Amino acid sequence: MASRPISRTSLTSTSRTMATPEQALAEVEATRVRGLMTGMTGSSFVTAVIVMLVGGDPRAVTIHAAALAGSAVLTGLTALWFRNPRRYSPTIAMYVILAQVIVLVSGYYFWGPFSAYGALVPLTIYIAVGSATRNEAIMGVTVCVVAQAAFSFATALGYIESRGLVEPNPSRAPLFTQLVAVGLLQVITIGAGIAGWLARRDATRALEEHNRALLELARREAQLAEAMAEANAAREAGVGGAGRFTEQTLDGYKLGQIIGRGAMGEIYAASRDDDNVPLAIKLLAPHLLRDQSARDRFLRESAIISSLQSKHCVRVYEVSPPEAVLPYIVMERLEGTDLAQLIKKQSVRPIAEVKEIVAHVAAGLDAAHKAGIIHRDLKPSNIFATGEGSGRIWKLLDFGASKWRDGEGTLTQDNIVGTPGYMSPEQALGRTLDQRSDVYAFGVIIYRLLTGVPAVVPGEVPAMLQEVAYRMPVQPSKRATVSPELELVLAVALAKSPVHRFSTAGELAAVFADAIEGKLDRGIAHRATSLLSDTPWGGWQRH
Repeated sequence: MASRPISRTSLTSTSRTMATPEQALAEVEATRVRGLMTGMTGSSFVTAVIVMLVGGDPRAVTIHAAALAGSAVLTGLTALWFRNPRRYSPTIAMYVILAQVIVLVSGYYFWGPFSAYGALVPLTIYIAVGSATRNEAIMGVTVCVVAQAAFSFATALGYIESRGLVEPNPSRAPLFTQLVAVGLLQVITIGAGIAGWLARRDATRALEEHNRALLELARREAQLAEAMAEANAAREAGVGGAGRFTEQTLDGYKLGQIIGRGAMGEIYAASRDDDNVPLAIKLLAPHLLRDQSARDRFLRESAIISSLQSKHCVRVYEVSPPEAVLPYIVMERLEGTDLAQLIKKQSVRPIAEVKEIVAHVAAGLDAAHKAGIIHRDLKPSNIFATGEGSGRIWKLLDFGASKWRDGEGTLTQDNIVGTPGYMSPEQALGRTLDQRSDVYAFGVIIYRLLTGVPAVVPGEVPAMLQEVAYRMPVQPSKRATVSPELELVLAVALAKSPVHRFSTAGELAAVFADAIEGKLDRGIAHRATSLLSDTPWGGWQRH
């Protein structure tokens, strides 16, 4: 593939990221609380003017008007501060509302504890608790109930001189009746707090269900896009059918049907004439047989994979001599399934299995890198599982797009090669590659296993390359249950610049294992936090 990335400004749209239920609820609450604060500012100011006009006991007028004025200033400044949704904090909002206890008590002092003023308290509590944490809600209700009960009881018992405009008739409201009324008001206030908390809980549950539905939809859309891309590739490749050399014998090997296609040729099922050991033979594609540069690259691939000595890389038994008319590579034929097929069955893989895959793939990559080989097309379909249970081994396949590190040229004449969704940024931009390019692709695979969604959903190739080069994927915890430690590991693995990534696949695997155990190194955590401050999850690279 020789496509080049397009400029960011040429993109007509970008994908939207999904918020967690807590984030969505916080955004709604920020707007609601900002409106509440604005309303309280206006009502406090108007009420202060009314108090001054109505008159009454001079001391009560002064105290209540001063409290209302202070409330207007405090809530007004809070509303201005919350104009930026990122500044919203439920704790700040709760403390500002709790500060209204001063207005509450001064209102009782001016209007009287048995006036209609008391109806404002349950309403305020209901709204405040709806935007608070559990502990803050309990604290807020407790403070309000204690404050209004203490003042009302103290006034009814005569410990505080009553100066309210509305006073109970002693003949129709004896002391016991007043105390019962005060108690009932506290019950109503507590009930309002409980109702506010239940409303918040129900809203959170509804948002969680909505978010789960969106996540499942995103996963299905991604799987559909991948399935369509694979179906198109399979149709073009003709995998599973008879090939040009099916049923023919080549240097003692009998060729069967085509079982795959690599970057340079066709792969046939095969066996020796003298035994039934299952083999796979990769032949140079027929249309490249007369292309000397293609023959040279095919022979170079033969040298690459035959040099690998790791149980986590496909084993090579024999390669054709340089003068062979039809170049070939004889490899082990693997029995099992590739990672792409497993992902189709269950998009989010168990963490124990992910840990095993990461350890095995890292061992294979380290062996290739130590031999001076960069894979350049690492993806789930090139990772194969053989064996069962504890004997299962994951192997790397298809080194047809590989190159020698620091070598001259590549197997594809320096064009951009690989699968767009799993390319590294430098690969998408056509820049020089080293082993850290494979580390990036490895990180993308881990992201896919943990979240069930590709880091870049298949689509138009130029747009995909643009996202690979300059945009971080959606935050993993917005896609599935992923711990903060694992998110930090992914942030380093998916760093846009190679210098910021893990230097080897083995290092990534070791840190990944530590993160699962909750033992992430502080240096790695700091490194990831710094990277995310420059290019946050779901955001475009700033520098």
